[in-house]
Amino acid sequence: MRLNDLLDLYRSYTPIDEPGSPFSVLLDELARLRAAIWLRGALRAGDFAPDFALPDTPHPQLRLSDLLRDGPIVLKFYRGRWCPFCALELRALQRALRKLRAMGAELVALSPQNELETVFNRERDRLEFPMHADLGNVVARQFGIVYEIDGAVRRLYQAIGIDLPDTQADASWTLPLPATYLIAPDRRIAWAYVDPDYLHRAEPGKVLVELERLCSG
Repeated sequence: MRLNDLLDLYRSYTPIDEPGSPFSVLLDELARLRAAIWLRGALRAGDFAPDFALPDTPHPQLRLSDLLRDGPIVLKFYRGRWCPFCALELRALQRALRKLRAMGAELVALSPQNELETVFNRERDRLEFPMHADLGNVVARQFGIVYEIDGAVRRLYQAIGIDLPDTQADASWTLPLPATYLIAPDRRIAWAYVDPDYLHRAEPGKVLVELERLCSG
């Protein structure tokens, strides 16, 4: 099953689309994100990725350029362990990891959740790729994909037990769009999936196709 078919199936079992549901505020949020002017500034294919230092790594900090010496990087931004759509996506990427690495690439995942949540995330879903806590969405901001959660969605999250200031590496109510970037060894972004609809994600199969195109080009 394609990842987005699985995500749509999961969505069909949630009350998001039910008239009058408190979860309908998520649809309002998605509409605002689709219309957001700031999203025009997000990095896209053809741009160059900033040479950021990976969060929470020992000194001297590991930089993107260091990782790219060994081959392309698939950089995955995700919201956190609490997001079921992220969980399904990361598991799908784990299943594609062997093929991705066979083509000489590595997958690196960043989220604003704290290190403890990241450890829980890795162990719960048996994820074998590098995962790092992006404190304050510092790296995500460099890619232009950070947004602030409005009051209605905050209240919904709190009502269902999602307390982001408690689970994130800082106390903000900000999240990255769950974007996926394929970055060539020269830091050029060869392909990007930046969609404000966080209920849909880049298909792992598409990531592999674009990686193959990069490696053969």
